[in-house]
Amino acid sequence: MPIFEPKPPFAASSSEEVTLRTLFAVLLALACLTPAALSQPKPEKPHRPTIRYFIATAYSVEGTGASGKWSRPGTVAADRDILPLNSRIRIYGAGKYSGEYTVEDTGGKVDGHHIDVYMPTKAEAKKFGRQRVKVVILKYGDDEPGTPDPQQKADAKAENRKERAKSKIAPRK
Repeated sequence: MPIFEPKPPFAASSSEEVTLRTLFAVLLALACLTPAALSQPKPEKPHRPTIRYFIATAYSVEGTGASGKWSRPGTVAADRDILPLNSRIRIYGAGKYSGEYTVEDTGGKVDGHHIDVYMPTKAEAKKFGRQRVKVVILKYGDDEPGTPDPQQKADAKAENRKERAKSKIAPRK
């Protein structure tokens, strides 16, 4: 029986061993989680815009739309289930009315894949008629109506008056 029993160089009591094992497990877990937490999220690939075909008509009734904004050129009415309020769209195939619009209104007769383009005069709206157009949805809106803004209403009314005056001066064809 040896008189002197050598201890391993880093021997620890059982309570110290449990503490060391716990500490090691915590450090290992942190080491595994830290790279994931510090890494930058990958930027999303830009998605292709949605393209749909709609029947387009025109309206010329001034007033506050469903979004709380006053009717003005550059706005359309649409079915909220298809195009929520405040959506940005681009219309193709509508002649001089092709361009970018914001969905700011709904309508009783606007249902499904049907949009109603605002025009300042009744004559323009009637001349526009009913057309099949291609619509690119640039951004879906939040479908939240805003509060009426008196300054926006005044600006829209001035723009409408200017457009009506311009159409009266233009030579008839």
